[in-house]
Amino acid sequence: MPTLPAVISRPPLDDPPAPVTDPAEFLLRLELSAGLPARIDLDPVRGLVLAVPLGVARAVIAADPAEVLFDSAVAAPADLTAGRDRLAAWPRLTLALTGAIGETVPVLPRIPVRFGSPGAAAVEVTVDRLVITAGTLRGPGRFGSRIELRWRDLTVAPDAGPPQPQGDPSIPVPFALPGPQEGRR
Repeated sequence: MPTLPAVISRPPLDDPPAPVTDPAEFLLRLELSAGLPARIDLDPVRGLVLAVPLGVARAVIAADPAEVLFDSAVAAPADLTAGRDRLAAWPRLTLALTGAIGETVPVLPRIPVRFGSPGAAAVEVTVDRLVITAGTLRGPGRFGSRIELRWRDLTVAPDAGPPQPQGDPSIPVPFALPGPQEGRR
């Protein structure tokens, strides 16, 4: 029986982040010194909120503040069928669009994710590197947490249809016919 191609498997985690080649793509590198959840502003109306939902806070409080709880550069486990650790921190990104809360997705390193309203995407985000330490989950401070992501706007064209034709300047404008008011005197 044929198997699925290897393209469907996870991307290799050892590769460095791809360079920004698209001129419409923006690169953000931020130190997460204000603690989590953290707001990442993309432009004046759009932003992302990075948060880590914790089920067991006791482990975070007891841990060393410099201990890394999530690192996107760590290789995936050898057994991909095994479930992930339920007690581990799993960060999520939430779209904040003009003050409203949008979609929430887990952080998947180097996999582009599209955020937006139903039927229309607003932005595409690719997290290249994310490091979260225990101290960042406790509160503000420089504990070595950082995020590096690329994003691009998916709403660059207005939703007003095709542009109005400007006409060819070499063709003379036809004379105007009198309207219903102008023809009766």
